[in-house]
Amino acid sequence: MFWLIFLAVIITMFVVIRQLWPMPNLKHIDYQDFLKRRDEFREYKVIDIRDSLEYLADPTAGTINISLGRLPYVWKNHLIREDNVIILSTRAFKSKKAARILRKRGFEFLYVVK
Repeated sequence: MFWLIFLAVIITMFVVIRQLWPMPNLKHIDYQDFLKRRDEFREYKVIDIRDSLEYLADPTAGTINISLGRLPYVWKNHLIREDNVIILSTRAFKSKKAARILRKRGFEFLYVVK
């Protein structure tokens, strides 16, 4: 019984540490800088990973809404691997998770708005 609890604690710690570990080559963009230089980011695909209801309550112009839960399944409908992708989210944890999902799918040029 002790070993099962110990194993569960180790697995939980591994999952938490992995989520908090910084991602290499993930670039951060300041939100105010993003708003000022929006014209420069026209060739970038901007995805908003908030849930649909949250997005519809306060939509961001020029973005593609793909909720985080659907991202692994519907990214092919809106993105190609060669795109420069900017991720918008209300939480840094969710942005990193979306970046990890896209990185696994072969995306190299990922940016997160902080």
